[in-house]
Amino acid sequence: MATRQLLRTSRSDVSARKTYDLIDEPVGADYDALLDCALTQCATFVLAVPRDSGDPAAREVLDELAPHLGSTSDASAVSIHRYTLNRESVATLKAAARGLYAWRQPKLPQDLALLRADGSPWLVSIAAEQLGYLELTPFEKLLLGRAAPGLAAVLAYQAARDAILAYVERRIESHIEALTVEVQRYAHTILEEGREDLVEALAGWLASGEEARVHAAVEVIGALRLSELRSEVLALQRGDDAADEPDVYRSNVVLRERWRVRRRRLLERTLQRLSEERVETNA
Repeated sequence: MATRQLLRTSRSDVSARKTYDLIDEPVGADYDALLDCALTQCATFVLAVPRDSGDPAAREVLDELAPHLGSTSDASAVSIHRYTLNRESVATLKAAARGLYAWRQPKLPQDLALLRADGSPWLVSIAAEQLGYLELTPFEKLLLGRAAPGLAAVLAYQAARDAILAYVERRIESHIEALTVEVQRYAHTILEEGREDLVEALAGWLASGEEARVHAAVEVIGALRLSELRSEVLALQRGDDAADEPDVYRSNVVLRERWRVRRRRLLERTLQRLSEERVETNA
C-alpha cells in the first residue's frame, strides 16, 4: 500500500486556532460526543501501531478498521495508520475504547489523533502519559461546547497561565490521591480501637479548609462509613462553593468549575455511602 507522511495538504489560515489542553480524560458520553463532533470537523484519524504488536485484541480492532485504511507510513518503532473518519469507523472507535487514553498498547493501537481535511491536527493524544489537546477555532469550540458541555468545561487554553495551572493541578491531584490511599490504609488499622480519636482527627481536617486535608478526610469518611461525621459532610455540601473554593481558581473559570464539579461528586458519593450505612444499621 502506498505510504505518505502526515503533511498538511493546503495553505489554510490557522491563525484563529488556539490550543486547549484536556485537563481530564474524555470518557464515556464525553468521549462519544468528542468523536461525533469530529465527524463535522475532521476527515481522517491516525493510530500508531508498534511493529511488534501481536495482541489479539489490537489485531481485531485493526481488522475492523481495515476497510477505512487510507495509508500507512513508518516512523521509528511504529507504523502510522491513517484512516478515513466516517460514521462506521467512529462506531468502531467507540466500541473498542471507552476513553481517549484507552488507546495504548498492548490491548489497542496507540495515541489516537484526529485530523482535518488539510492534514492539520484537531485532536492529539499521548495515551501513556495521559496527555491530550485540541486545536480549535472559536466556532469549533462553540460546536464542541454544544455537543459535549462537560468536555468543553475542562479545556484549558494554552496561554501561559492556564497551561501552567492545569499542569500543576493534575500533579497536585495525583499526590492528594496517593495521600488519601495512605491515610485510608492507616485508618483501617486503628479503626477498631481508635475510632473516636480518628473521628476527631478527621473532623479537624474537614474544618481546616485545606484542599488536600478536606479531600482526604471526605474520602476516608465515606470509605470507612464514619456516620458520626455525616453532619459535617452535609455542612460542606450545603456550604457556599464560592467561599470554599481555593483562591487560585477564582480567576480561572475552567479550573473553578472543574473544582466545583469534583467536590460536589465527592460529597455526593460520600453521603451515599453514609446513607447506606444508616440503612444497614437500622435493618
